[in-house]
Amino acid sequence: MVFVVSLALLVMAGMRGLTLVAFGWWSAVGTALMFVDLAVRRLPARLCYLAASGLGVLLLGQAVASDAFEPWLRLMLGGLGSAAVVALCSLAFPVAVRWGDVRFALAVGGAAAWSGWLALYAMALLATGGTAAVGIGLVAARRASRKTHLPQGPFWYAAALVAVSVIGV
Repeated sequence: MVFVVSLALLVMAGMRGLTLVAFGWWSAVGTALMFVDLAVRRLPARLCYLAASGLGVLLLGQAVASDAFEPWLRLMLGGLGSAAVVALCSLAFPVAVRWGDVRFALAVGGAAAWSGWLALYAMALLATGGTAAVGIGLVAARRASRKTHLPQGPFWYAAALVAVSVIGV
């Protein structure tokens, strides 16, 4: 159901052709990652790399077909930049941010950046704000402590989807 809603949002945002196929791939793998992270608090490396590489390769095809490489370069820079920032956070706060989060940042950062730098910034703000709000709520309700690891995959996937759907394309 989440995948179908994701595809509907992407179509309503105006995605067509190879771009829709690429984001459909990203959405299928991202939805699976979201549910895996919720269930076992892990983001498997193979799935994270599959989401990022599939999106990158398919959108490279779109860039070649349309002779417009700026969005693809932005995708690469956004994905690598997002992963670098999350890696620094993981080094500073290993209890809160894990290496699966770093790998997934490649896919969600790249997806958001394809639509523009504003979409990447919006994704980062929405994901961080959503995670923080839920974390604060859980601590206030005494259902978690400050050291509890929250699954960030669902927040990042949802934030990237919203950023791409509202700001992008």
